[in-house]
Amino acid sequence: MLKFCVALTMVLAALADIESAGAQRLRGRLLDLDTDQPLVAGLLTLMTADRASLITAVTDTGGHWEFEVPAAGAYFIAARRLGYQPWLAGPVEASADADLDFVFHLRRLPVELKPVEVSAEAVRRYLASTGFYDRQRADFGFFLTPERIERRQASRITDLLTGLPGVRLITPSVGSAGPRSVQLRGSNLSQGTICRPRVYVDGILYAQGDASPRALREGTPETERAAEQIRRMEQGVSLDDIGHPSTIAAIEIYRSATQVPVQFGGTSVETLCGVIVVWTRSGTMRSSTTDPD
Repeated sequence: MLKFCVALTMVLAALADIESAGAQRLRGRLLDLDTDQPLVAGLLTLMTADRASLITAVTDTGGHWEFEVPAAGAYFIAARRLGYQPWLAGPVEASADADLDFVFHLRRLPVELKPVEVSAEAVRRYLASTGFYDRQRADFGFFLTPERIERRQASRITDLLTGLPGVRLITPSVGSAGPRSVQLRGSNLSQGTICRPRVYVDGILYAQGDASPRALREGTPETERAAEQIRRMEQGVSLDDIGHPSTIAAIEIYRSATQVPVQFGGTSVETLCGVIVVWTRSGTMRSSTTDPD
């Protein structure tokens, strides 16, 4: 029995040494190319030499990210963020005895505005295909149409929401950093703090909001890491990061879970903070390239 315990201890020690030897770290920062400011909620993906994705990390408020690579070898690192041109770095050689630091800069995507007389009909057709006008006729929620967005001449997306019934804009106090947050009147969380709504952009989930799915609250290490990653990602996320108001086709605002359509989560624990759905003109252009008409 003693020999077995000694042998088992040696095996566990050897496995620990192997795991330690294979735990190289790649870390760094993601910055704006023009301003050198940190990019929050950027996505960094570690890829194998044949471009298969392994791990994805999310930058924090300082633009920091970090990977623990599985073994020494050659890797690529893909960096991307909404509103910026993606970047691919590599191959990067990760050795067994060194941690590597990088600084990546992303260039902003230029805003390409289409002439209104050319794109207006395309926008209407796009919104009709997404069910926007059907949901508007159902009279649940609040709807900002293309015409209303154009009339407001706003400088930020959150400015489009100013004065809307049931919408509260939370501005950082003087001297503090951070984006504007949105809180909807019908939202319901017991913590008593700001309850950020779930946000969709062109039908794709953009921000989880504060009413996270039950699966992320079960307490397992995996789900806790997932919840922490989402929390870090959304600390600095704002509706204003989506783009300039001139790039927005329409907005849907559902101030409580009881108003939310099924395709955006319906009445559930995930939508307790409400839902905002943003439709962009770039989505309109993508749709027109596949329209058979």
